[in-house]
Amino acid sequence: MHTTRLASALAIVSILLAACGSGSAATQGPAGETASTGGGGGGSATEMPEATQGAEATNAGGGGGGGSDDVTAVANQLVPPNSTEISKTTAEDTWFVIYESTDSVDSLKHFYEGAIASAGQKIFSTTTIQGGVSYVFAKDESGGFGGSVNIYPSGDGKVAVQVTVAKT
Repeated sequence: MHTTRLASALAIVSILLAACGSGSAATQGPAGETASTGGGGGGSATEMPEATQGAEATNAGGGGGGGSDDVTAVANQLVPPNSTEISKTTAEDTWFVIYESTDSVDSLKHFYEGAIASAGQKIFSTTTIQGGVSYVFAKDESGGFGGSVNIYPSGDGKVAVQVTVAKT
């Protein structure tokens, strides 16, 4: 029950962060589908999400790190290893995805400390609570491009990860 409340609170905070400054309407589709792949909202509840075997995404600009202002490129660099995409909501300048990973919270902490920096972002806040951790990151102090990553135990030996990336 307490984990459910924590997950709900983190989801609400992430959604509020993602919604700040975005004037476009969000679309929600099945996991793995975006507006660019034909998703226009709503999806079949019977579609299964795809599993990932690690951070397979590449930097759209080539090379390492880059600090892209491309929401999709940065979000793809923040896909947790050994995870399944549970839910994805996107808008023009916002990306909110929930994953479930078989990696430990500590392993994912180390992954995100490196992945956030590799995506050209800086961690401005780290909060540890109830066995989980939340990072708030941005490209720079202006806060015009950034997001959050929330990592917390979800039961059955799995870990939930919420990734929000937005440009305002």
